This record gives sequence, C-alpha cells and structure tokens, in this order.
Amino acid sequence: MNDSDAGCPLDPELAAIVAAMRANHAPPPFSGTPEQARERMRRAVAASRARSLRPVVGSIEDSIAEHGGLLVPVRIYRPIGAWATLPTVVFFHGGGFVLGSVELWDDVVRKLCRDVEAVVVSVEYRLAPEHPFPAAHDDALAAALWAVRNAARLGGDASRVAVAGESSGGNLAASAALMLRDRGVHLAAQLLVVPGVDVARDVARIEARRTDFPMLAPSDLRDISRLYMGAKAARSNAFPPSPLCARSFAGLPPAVVAVAGHDPLRDEGLAYAGLLRDAGVPVDVRHFADMFHPFLGFFQASASARRANDEVCRAFADCLAGCPPEGAHAS
Repeated sequence: MNDSDAGCPLDPELAAIVAAMRANHAPPPFSGTPEQARERMRRAVAASRARSLRPVVGSIEDSIAEHGGLLVPVRIYRPIGAWATLPTVVFFHGGGFVLGSVELWDDVVRKLCRDVEAVVVSVEYRLAPEHPFPAAHDDALAAALWAVRNAARLGGDASRVAVAGESSGGNLAASAALMLRDRGVHLAAQLLVVPGVDVARDVARIEARRTDFPMLAPSDLRDISRLYMGAKAARSNAFPPSPLCARSFAGLPPAVVAVAGHDPLRDEGLAYAGLLRDAGVPVDVRHFADMFHPFLGFFQASASARRANDEVCRAFADCLAGCPPEGAHAS
C-alpha cells in the first residue's frame, strides 16, 4: 500500500455498504457450494437493480461465438444512434472465474457500450470449479478470435477491436491480448480494471501488508486459485493463466489499467502496467485510492464510484481513438 493510499479512507458511500454487509454477517463470497455463492450474488444484484435504472443502449442481441470447435455464448450490445464505424470491445466479466455471468454484468456492460460508443461483445465463458483451467482462457481466446473475424458484421470497425475485463475478467482480457499477439492478430486497445494477473500471487505477503480489504479478502484469493486451478495448481506461475508471468510484453496493444487503493490486487495491476510500459506499450494508469475492488459495478450506489467508472470509460474511449496516454493518473 503506497503512502497516498494509506492516507485515503474508503469512499463513505462504499464504506456504508461494507458496514451494512458486516452488520448482517454476510458470508465470504466464495463460501458454501458454487451454486450457493452464485445465488447470493444473483440476489445482491437483483436488490441493487430494484433501486435504479439500467443504462439505455440501442440494441441487445444474444448469439454464439464459434471458433475451433468451441461454442461460447455472447451478448452483443450496440449504442443508440446510426454509426458508420464503431470500435468493437470483447468484454469479460469478473467473479474469480467462479461467479458472475453476462446477465449479472448487464448494467456495467450497458454503461460501457453507451459511454465508450462501441459495440460490446460480453462473453459467457465457462466457470470453475465445474470447468477448471484452462476452460475460461480457452473460451476467452475463442470469443476474441470470433469477434475479430466478425467485427464488420457485428457493426464495428474491423481495425478497432479491443478487449476489456474486470478482476478475473481483466486476467482473461490480458491473456487474450497476449495470445492474439502470438497469433499475429493486432488489437486496438485493452482495458484492464482491477486485473488479477498473477494466479500464483503471494497471499501471505498481501496479508502482511494490510489486515482489511473490503469486498475481496486474501482468503478469497486462495479460494479463487484453488477453485479455478484445481489439479493444475502447479501451472499457476506460468502463462497462461498468469499474464504477469508471460515471457514478453512487446507488441501488445495500448492499455488502460485501473486499480483501486482498497484492493489486494492493486500491486499486481500496477506491476503489470509497469511491465507493459517497460516493453514500450503505451499505458494509461488510473489509480482510485478511495475505491474498493469491485468499484466498477457500484456506479449506481456511490457518486465516487460513478466518477471512477466515468473516468475509466473516457480513458478507454480516448485509447480506442488513438489518443496517447499522458501518464499515470491518481484519483
């Protein structure tokens, strides 16, 4: 935790949410069976949606991305208006490779589609532990290759295809960018929000750094690695599944990397941004010291989280437009 984060308290509206959850003795996110954990998330999202309106987009279409024999469900979002050419963004939701879905991330993807003015392909990749590594990574690559091949048909500009993701989805986005580069496929940009790019992370070191991380505890990180890697835990310190362990970062697309001060994944996100920059990749780092890990989805519940989400969308839109980053930003 750097000095600026140490002096920056959690946003008061988010802190109130955390306090209410603790007062109600909310269980850890990955506790119980996967079905129980997913049902808790579904109920939480439903309760939040009952208090707000979803961002409006032009159209939504469910489809199937097919590549190499894999069939991956996707949901395609298009913004309002008649656009000649739009960027196409392949989006991977968060949830530790275990939780989340296209439907549960509908609000976030609607806002991304609207604010970035892009066709967004939201990917329903397979979840662990029913489908352990490398299932999610295989699906991510298949969906990205399908989107590249079909960008024009989807209504986008084939020369401006990007990947984006949050948390474990940030891992999948970074991984897809690396694997596509190795196949000679050029992407226009990548958006990595609170990315979990090191599945072999030293959780004990994170615990020593700080005792309290709201919404994503070190014990949750252990659960994520255990549930996704399964019998292949020894592979955790290789790429895939850990983009931080890739052999080379040269030739990757320009990146927007967003990290949160009250997040155990902050340091690995910053480390990955540093590796990209050292390899000559243009990187725009957005550091939100008052945010917790899942801030991207809390734009309806907190004015500060909405500000952070808005800033991420603007930075990504600029990146897709070819505007060079001015350097790191702290909020």
